[in-house]
Amino acid sequence: MKRYHAHLGRDIFVTSGSAQGLAPGSFGLCAIGGGAEGWAVVHIGPDGDSVDLGGEYYFATPEEALDFVKELISLLPPLATD
Repeated sequence: MKRYHAHLGRDIFVTSGSAQGLAPGSFGLCAIGGGAEGWAVVHIGPDGDSVDLGGEYYFATPEEALDFVKELISLLPPLATD
């Protein structure tokens, strides 16, 4: 699995478990317990705060989490272009 993906102009990063350092507006797929316990999906807000989008729901594989994020991004309004 690649560590970086983009979908409809939005950045998605696969991380080892921390969303720290991700840019505002990006999404993260964070390994829980090195991936053995699943994968969480987070979004980094404009102020750099991360929000767990899955709540109590985690994904078994990073591919499942990536599919979820891409579907979620498809539901968001398009990014403004200058």
